[in-house]
Amino acid sequence: MGIFLGGLTSLLYGVGDFLGGEGAKRAPAAAIVLWAGVVSFPLVSAIALINGGSASGTDLAIGAAAGTAGALGLVFLFTGLGKGRAAAVAPAAGAVAGILPVVVAVATGERPSTLAWLGVGLAIPAILLSSWVADPGDLPWGGFGFGVIAGIGFGGYAVIIDRTSATSELLPLIPARAATMVVVLVVALLGMWKLTGFGQVPRGIVLGNGFLDVAGNITLLTGLRVGSLALVAVSSSLYPVVTVVMARVVNHEHLRGRQVAGIVITLVALAAIALG
Repeated sequence: MGIFLGGLTSLLYGVGDFLGGEGAKRAPAAAIVLWAGVVSFPLVSAIALINGGSASGTDLAIGAAAGTAGALGLVFLFTGLGKGRAAAVAPAAGAVAGILPVVVAVATGERPSTLAWLGVGLAIPAILLSSWVADPGDLPWGGFGFGVIAGIGFGGYAVIIDRTSATSELLPLIPARAATMVVVLVVALLGMWKLTGFGQVPRGIVLGNGFLDVAGNITLLTGLRVGSLALVAVSSSLYPVVTVVMARVVNHEHLRGRQVAGIVITLVALAAIALG
C-alpha cells in the first residue's frame, strides 16, 4: 500500500507541477506558489481536523520544519529555472529528492529487498533521462547546483514529515502548509521573487495546483505511515516523469529518445519496487 500511495503522490505532484509551470508562463512563479498555498490552506486544515488525531507540540513543530524545507526547495527550484541554461534543475531536483530519503532510511536501519533495491537503482537514472531537456553535452552546472539544493529541500520534506507520530494523523500538514506560505512570502518580500495580487494570476490553474499539492501531501504522509521511507520516498519522487508526459499530451511537446527510455525505465523501476 505504501508503494501505491507513493506512486499516486508522483501522479498528483506531477500534474500539479505541470499546472504550476503553465501558470508561471502567465504570472510570476512566486505568485503561483503563494496563492496556491492560500487557496488550499483551508482545504488541508479542514481535512486534517475532520480526520482527527492527537498531535503534540513536537508533531506540529516537525510539520512546520518539513514545510520550511519544502518551501526552500521551491525557492531554489524556481530561482535556478530563472537563471538561464538551467535545464538540469528539474532532473537534478527529482533525483536528489529520491536519493536523500534512501540514504537516511539506510542509515536508520531500513533494509529493502534486493528486488526493491534494483527498483531504487533504476528510478534515479529514470528521473534524469525522462526530464533532462538539455542538448547532449550541455552541462549547465549553475542550474545543476540549484537543482541539487532544491532536491535536498524536497527530499528533506519527506524525511522530516516521516518523523511525526502516527497518532497525529494529518494534523502536521497544517503547520507544514502555513510554513511554506510564510517562507515564500518572506523570500518575495526580500526582493528575490516578484508577487502579484490574486487577480493577476490564472485562478483556475492556481486552484488546481494547490488542491493537487494538498492531495499529494496527504498521500505521501499516509504512505510513509504504512510503508518504508526509502521505497515510498523514491516512488513519490517520479513526478518529473509525469510532468513530461503531461507536456507531451497537452502541449504536444516532442519527447527525445532518452526521455522515452526514461519513462519506460520508470515503469520497470516502480514494478520492481512494488514486487520487492
